[in-house]
Amino acid sequence: MPLFKQFQTLCDKTGYTRFLIAFSGGLDSTALLSLFIKLRQNRPHFELRAIHIHHGLSSNADAWVVHCQQICPTFNVPLIVEKVQVEQTDGIEAGARQARYQAISRHLQTDEILVTAHHLQDQTETFLLALKRGSGIQGLGAMQTQSTVYDLPVFRPLLNFSRQQLENHVQSENLNWIEDESNTNNRYDRNFLRNEILPQLKKRWPHFDQAVKRSAQHCFEQQQLINELLAEEFWKNYQKTDRTFNLSNFAQFSVHKQRALIRLWLAQLQLEMPSLAQLDQLIQDVIFARQDANPQFKLGEKIVRRYQQKLYLTDRFADLREIKIDIIPNQSLTRRIGRVYRTSTRKRNQFSMAG
Repeated sequence: MPLFKQFQTLCDKTGYTRFLIAFSGGLDSTALLSLFIKLRQNRPHFELRAIHIHHGLSSNADAWVVHCQQICPTFNVPLIVEKVQVEQTDGIEAGARQARYQAISRHLQTDEILVTAHHLQDQTETFLLALKRGSGIQGLGAMQTQSTVYDLPVFRPLLNFSRQQLENHVQSENLNWIEDESNTNNRYDRNFLRNEILPQLKKRWPHFDQAVKRSAQHCFEQQQLINELLAEEFWKNYQKTDRTFNLSNFAQFSVHKQRALIRLWLAQLQLEMPSLAQLDQLIQDVIFARQDANPQFKLGEKIVRRYQQKLYLTDRFADLREIKIDIIPNQSLTRRIGRVYRTSTRKRNQFSMAG
């Protein structure tokens, strides 16, 4: 099936008519924008917008904005330019990704879906990066055509197309694109795979990308099956109102089932999966901590806590154990523990936050 025909079929299947296109100005997103412009001729009711994220990581970033501002009006597509600050604590790649989605979340409208230009080679890279991290089948499921990222609906219509197909399309439309100079920097893991490893693999096995795509799909389907089999147990213990997980019967489950249920809980909360070692530490040090303990586990910028046989996810709170506050005798106090509130009356003139 021709590239455009496949693209049109995929877009129709989404059920959406409003699309926010992630537009960097590079080859891939230029091909994506061009395909949507062509599609709009057949689907005039489709509403298109584009968003460009200015990361400020390149001296050419301002020039890229100008390029995008020149391209989008040509196609009568409104363009949003959002400048972000990249937090590099967990690495530039992770920080840029988080900053991107935070910015996009401020602009994505109701009944609109974010569209990204990830293609077949991106899928292979994502699979191998997950393999490098020791991911399970959920991580090896890589990217899907439609999914949710940071609570945002995401559509990736180019996953079945090779980069060469996209380049051929852009050239046939006589379009220009920008080249990010950082793409040649093999200090980044994805670039190292793209520039050094994958060319050798595909030289030996020309259909390597297609094989990885099939493996990723197998992993995704297996994970979906596991989720279905555990659904009844999970929803029996998951509380939607406060997003907690009930631990009353947790000790009765096998270790494998315990891990799978906690992964489902973390996935429900839209958190990145911990490593196996981290997951086991969370189970042992928090879930199975002694009953009078106040256990907690740091997971990214959040804290997992256990309170009264439930798991809670909270923000990181300051350590208040050494803080003392003067109060009026017999004053009624309410203190917050995670999402739980406890009211007590103190007859002392000082209240210790650790009490």
